[in-house]
Amino acid sequence: MYSSNSESYGDIGWRHRGKYLNMSGKIGQILATKKLITISALNEAVERQKQEPNKYLGQILIEMGLPQSTIMNAIYYSNKRKKLGQVLVDLNIITEKQLQDVLFQQNTLKNNGIRVYLATLLVKNKMISEENYIHALSAHFSMPMVSLKDYKVSPSLQKAIGETYAFRNRIVVLGNSPERITLVTAEPHLSAFAHLEKAMPPGKHIMFCIAKASEIDDCLDEKYDTYQHAALRDMR
Repeated sequence: MYSSNSESYGDIGWRHRGKYLNMSGKIGQILATKKLITISALNEAVERQKQEPNKYLGQILIEMGLPQSTIMNAIYYSNKRKKLGQVLVDLNIITEKQLQDVLFQQNTLKNNGIRVYLATLLVKNKMISEENYIHALSAHFSMPMVSLKDYKVSPSLQKAIGETYAFRNRIVVLGNSPERITLVTAEPHLSAFAHLEKAMPPGKHIMFCIAKASEIDDCLDEKYDTYQHAALRDMR
């Protein structure tokens, strides 16, 4: 069974908790400025956050009915939001020099036709732990974290978005109701939101959560034959 990590911060998570919440709070300002929510709705969400301090503001707004895609688009396209690498620097998780070094490495790989996530390079170079990374990622996108340790993937749920698509994009489906489908990813991308939202019937929303890439891989590899999906793994 999966579990929420919204109340389970590691040492670094707690040490930067105030900064995490400040980052999350800026999302409300962005949404209000873009007139995607009303001031009264924002005030209501802020009051609810005071009662549930372990939740990000974006998560509360989703629970109030604001589509997560609206929040994601606002974050991606607002000039007020910093890139994730800079967020990690601001949280004192990595240094500016470490960020520039890994960005140079990432760009070099990209020029050679190899796409590698920033997190992968940071962890590989031992600049950051996977735990630290998902805390920052969760705060940056105001997405709840979940733990998939010992979680058993359900093929029937995976079929809700297509098993091949889910495997290739490292997505685990946690729930599928008439109103909402709940998904877990290691790296949120607008392209995935756009693709999946087009397939959703009217009135049905998508709720993305964040989990460790290693846990997602373990879940998928346990359920699906490694050799059968070898080509898909190479594409990830």
